[in-house]
Amino acid sequence: MLPREHYLKQMFQDPANFPDGFEAGGLSSIQARLVKKHGMLISALIDENVSDPSADDLHLLKVIANQVAPKNPVEQAWIKYISIVKSKQQSQPAKAAKSSKGTKKEAS
Repeated sequence: MLPREHYLKQMFQDPANFPDGFEAGGLSSIQARLVKKHGMLISALIDENVSDPSADDLHLLKVIANQVAPKNPVEQAWIKYISIVKSKQQSQPAKAAKSSKGTKKEAS
C-alpha cells in the first residue's frame, strides 16, 4: 500500500481500450485530462492499494459501486470512462464472432 500522493504523480493510460487517446475514444478534453491525472489513484483505490484514502476517495468508490451519484467532475469523467470501456467490451465479442464467420479454423 502506498499513499494517495504516489498515485497522483503517475499518468493513467489505457492503450487497450483507447489506443488513439482518451479524446479520440469519446471523452472530452477536460474529461480526458481528469482521467489521465486521477486514473492511477482511482485504480489503486478500487484495488484497495491506497494507504490514506480521503473522504472524497471513499465517496468515489461509492459512485463506482452505484451507491451514490457523482458529485464532481472527476467522478463524472471516471463514470463516463467506465461506460465507454464497458460498451467496447460488450461490442468486442460480437465483432469477433462476425469476423470469424466464413473463415476456416485451423486444426490444433
